[in-house]
Amino acid sequence: MKIESVTGCICDSLTVDDVETVDMDKEAVKDVIKKLIDREDDLGTLQSILIDLVETQGEFEDLGQCEECGDYITRYTLEI
Repeated sequence: MKIESVTGCICDSLTVDDVETVDMDKEAVKDVIKKLIDREDDLGTLQSILIDLVETQGEFEDLGQCEECGDYITRYTLEI
């Protein structure tokens, strides 16, 4: 399986075996993602994937701003 991502100008493309992912059905794309996750060993990468999904699917809550450093504090909650 060959996965290729190209970005820049108007050349954005994401293909699996030379087929654009926008032309694939959703289940085929999920299968590719599952294969990639199954072979991933880096905890940081897995945590990044999990964060992306929780932020996309979860419920957002603004917890305010830190009085000491000024950072904004947010929470995303997802129950599955």
